[in-house]
Amino acid sequence: MNPHPGDDEGVPGTVYVLHFEPAYRHARHYVGWTAGTVADRLATHLQGAGSPLIRAAVAAGVTVSVARSMSGTRALERRLKRWHKTSQFCPTCRDARAGRAR
Repeated sequence: MNPHPGDDEGVPGTVYVLHFEPAYRHARHYVGWTAGTVADRLATHLQGAGSPLIRAAVAAGVTVSVARSMSGTRALERRLKRWHKTSQFCPTCRDARAGRAR
């Protein structure tokens, strides 16, 4: 894949998964990437200066929390977004499934 100028392709950073409780419409998760800290990026999102999805979820009263973070590039972020199965690697969802199975 050819990187787009300014895309941060190949730049090491952190890929993070945000969990929505309750789900906002169709969305229970958001996958993002940051070259900074996840805490700083989450604060930016919660202030409304990030993803429109997160902005709308917060406005609707949804609780947004960091469920997982891992070292990675924008390429990993895009791969996880295309996968559409975020709940399989979200610890919050995994714990909820384990609780229902008992």
